[in-house]
Amino acid sequence: MRHLLLLSLLLCSFTAAADDDSNRRLLSTNGYGEVQASADTAIIDLRVSAIRKSGQEAKRDVDDRLNSFLDQLKKMDIDQEDVVASSLRVYPRYEHSDGSRHFSGYEAVRTLSVTLHKLEQLTHVIDQALAQRLEGIENLRYENSHADEHQLQAHKLAIADSKAKASALAKAYGAELGPIVRIDYHNNTPIFSPKMQDAGIESAQLLRSSVSRPGTYLPDQLTYQDNIQVVFDLIISP
Repeated sequence: MRHLLLLSLLLCSFTAAADDDSNRRLLSTNGYGEVQASADTAIIDLRVSAIRKSGQEAKRDVDDRLNSFLDQLKKMDIDQEDVVASSLRVYPRYEHSDGSRHFSGYEAVRTLSVTLHKLEQLTHVIDQALAQRLEGIENLRYENSHADEHQLQAHKLAIADSKAKASALAKAYGAELGPIVRIDYHNNTPIFSPKMQDAGIESAQLLRSSVSRPGTYLPDQLTYQDNIQVVFDLIISP
């Protein structure tokens, strides 16, 4: 009997809480912040590969070409800390014909990433990569050296925007903002859209043939965004 009484009291409590929640007045707003900044850093990912009869020959080929390219980077005063070239893969290659598989040699692949803090060096680096037969230009992306500061500023703008919207809405309906009930945070990565003029980054042959008029790379501004959704209690005077 005692257990039944406790269960009845609990059910009554849950019912009362549900009624309170159903009568609760809430105000939900979404805050948005955006900061734009010019790119001041370029990161280019490169790839060099070779197929030879032995894995040692293939490795030697890619090492020689990569080392020649690294020598050119030193002449351009590019810091060694801004170059990552630690990966190496060597694996057998096979050709398939007439329903059978034939060994064709070993392929060695090395990848590297070069960070440029002077955007005007980008065209020269690409030209040197192609001159040293690093035909695999994998990716080109842009960054800003103060990205954390810009993202923080976008975050603050999103918070201010959510507060301003909530206050304006509450005032418009003759109410006041109460305590915050919930915060939903949606962080965003910076957005950019690089422009490429005269030559496409994906076409090594086109870049190599454009000697008299090298390609010009014009990145759009980076956009740092932040979104915050906030739910407030809404206090309405009787």
